[in-house]
Amino acid sequence: MDLVTLSYCGLLVGLVIWAGALVWRWWSLPAFARQVYDSNVEKGLLDAELDREAYVMAYVRSEGPRAGSYRCATAFVSLLALPGLIELFNRLWDVVWRWMGAIEGPYERGYMLHTFMTFVFVMGVIVGLLYLVTAFYYRTRPPTLAAEIDRLLGGET
Repeated sequence: MDLVTLSYCGLLVGLVIWAGALVWRWWSLPAFARQVYDSNVEKGLLDAELDREAYVMAYVRSEGPRAGSYRCATAFVSLLALPGLIELFNRLWDVVWRWMGAIEGPYERGYMLHTFMTFVFVMGVIVGLLYLVTAFYYRTRPPTLAAEIDRLLGGET
């Protein structure tokens, strides 16, 4: 196995571990929210009239690792899509290079200009993907836990 394949597999294993940790956090969050509810009611920080299960759902909605889940999904998409996109970029580069007469020089694949433009392309794809995911996250972001509690208690939020 060559170094690139080994690195790619290592990245994939790391992403699977990250995804597993996120699944564990989502799975264990309702039980933790119940403990937080009981503790806050016991200390008098939370009104006992508040429905426990409604609080748990509000807690999960507002405090869940949503941002980490989006980042992990974006990393998976990048890991799976970038090799194909780089190959497409290289084929397009070769078409343009042949269209220009296929002369030897700085436009050939593997030269400094091609390597730099590949880097710029990869960074552009990653930044564009992160922009889309971040914009989606902030557009669909849930309210804070305090706002959810206020809403559950009949406040104006």
